[in-house]
Amino acid sequence: MLCTRSGKFALVVGALGLFSGCQMVGPFAIDQGRDRYNNVIQETSKHQALANIVRVRVHEPILYMDVSEVDATTTVSGAATGGAANIGAKLGTTGGTLAGQTESVSGGVTYSESPLVRYQPLLGQNLVAQLTTPVGPEALGSLFDSSWGAAPLLAFAASFLTMDADESYAALNIIAKLSDENAVEWVAEKSNVTKSDDTAQSTKLRKGKEGDVILEVTNKASGAGTKDALVIYFLPFHPHATTKDFANDREEVRLWGQLLEFYAGTQSDSVPAGCPSLALEAERLKAVTKGSDLERIRSCLPNFIELRTMPLAADKIAKSFVSGAPVMRTYSALGILKNAVEQPWPRIAFITSEAYTAIHSHVWNSYAANPSLTFYTLLPCEEEVNDEAASDKDDCQKPTNITQEVVNWLKAGKPTDIPFVYDPKKASIDEYVKSNARLGHLRRYILIIQGAPPPDAYVSYFDRGTWYYIAGDDDISQKNFNLISLFMTMMAIPSATPPLSPSINVGGM
Repeated sequence: MLCTRSGKFALVVGALGLFSGCQMVGPFAIDQGRDRYNNVIQETSKHQALANIVRVRVHEPILYMDVSEVDATTTVSGAATGGAANIGAKLGTTGGTLAGQTESVSGGVTYSESPLVRYQPLLGQNLVAQLTTPVGPEALGSLFDSSWGAAPLLAFAASFLTMDADESYAALNIIAKLSDENAVEWVAEKSNVTKSDDTAQSTKLRKGKEGDVILEVTNKASGAGTKDALVIYFLPFHPHATTKDFANDREEVRLWGQLLEFYAGTQSDSVPAGCPSLALEAERLKAVTKGSDLERIRSCLPNFIELRTMPLAADKIAKSFVSGAPVMRTYSALGILKNAVEQPWPRIAFITSEAYTAIHSHVWNSYAANPSLTFYTLLPCEEEVNDEAASDKDDCQKPTNITQEVVNWLKAGKPTDIPFVYDPKKASIDEYVKSNARLGHLRRYILIIQGAPPPDAYVSYFDRGTWYYIAGDDDISQKNFNLISLFMTMMAIPSATPPLSPSINVGGM
């Protein structure tokens, strides 16, 4: 009996001891709370991002509520009681009942958590600053370095990429194609054109007291900002390229030459007079069969293009510049959302589940065949009528020649062909630009399905009697949804509210 009593008391005392010291309660509190809070905040952040996309689409004001702090007070308490009855009784039976000494032991442990959550609604000047400040070249350069796709980055963030707005889609398509081929890279820099002579260090000597010589080095102001351009560099050919790579190299040179044509008159380093114009001259490049000849052509062309975001000063505009206007302009956080959902050509499609299945059935939208695919290309009429651009409604029923040619080109492609650039044979510049614009109009980066969400939906949101969700198997939409959320986060303004200073008790020694 002594051993039995000792075992019962040891069990209760051991259970209480498990939670009594801070060396056990602290880790236990983290283990129980950290993942739960992390998962809930992450999931509700996705809901908030989708909610704001829907709000902009239906012309409602957006609102962001940040969870700035979570302070959870953890309390653990325990109690144990024990007793003995019939002390001194002898073992035996009386009237058929057991008589003798008996004992009892009982215990309990209570765990409670009192979270203190602080919400930070984005209002006033902070809201205006976040929603109206344009995305800068440095942000785009950093995101490109983080392996985000060129097409969604520029499609979401850039309001235009060229002086001629009609050429923006063609330029975007070429940049996306060259980026996919790892033929270019982006860097945020100070434009060569806007660099000021006073950025250089000035150095002078002067005498100090008692004959000491003091060296003064002064960094003068560099004008407006530090990095005002997104510079796209055309990379050299692989030094160990094989004959098999030659056709790709030749195509990359042709695309780069076409891109230079779009930016003629906007760059400080223009194409030298002795270099051939390579715009749309595929037949001429086909005649180039030697790597040395192709390298000579490539080295003759400028190897970078500056997408300046600031206008040029009057004294900086040389005769070679067609205008002092910015080459590229970017959207703010709110502009990104508005551009993504509003007409005439949204970047996000609101569709039915049947349309989602149809879009995924197209061979050119196969993510399994092309893991680097970052967008969907729809056929006319695949979106709901209310989501079709006004100019596309007639084109849906009676396609124009350009639309029909683009559709035929899509259908004739291989599953491994990503529809970056539509390149009609023997087309004029005007046809080339219009065809690639039509291809860009059919492109969507996120598919949001309207209808009851399945259990495995990636994220869902209910508003005004309608469910909106992103499918759980839609890798492309999920990636680009995260990119839009990242744009919203990057443009956030740090909170000026001091953090809480709570006293949290997680147990004593």
